[in-house]
Amino acid sequence: MTYEFVDPIITAWAAKPTLQIYTTYRDEEVRSVDLVGSNGRKCRLWIDAPDQSGTFRVQVWDYENRREITTATVADLARCLEQGYAIAMRWLG
Repeated sequence: MTYEFVDPIITAWAAKPTLQIYTTYRDEEVRSVDLVGSNGRKCRLWIDAPDQSGTFRVQVWDYENRREITTATVADLARCLEQGYAIAMRWLG
């Protein structure tokens, strides 16, 4: 399974706060968003490629010590992305 089944969900989610979705990193297919607060702090939110069962992991990382990982299915991916975004915004202050 690839991202093609969830790209519409990711694109719709990213359009609300107008986020840039990165789709390639070091020649690998990815789905990630970099977030920067007004204070210059950074967070990265990304979606791991689905496993064999179609489960995704949504991860938020503050480039330091904090990391949140949520497991999502296609049905609840949008909710998990919103949750991850809220966590990142809280960390960014």
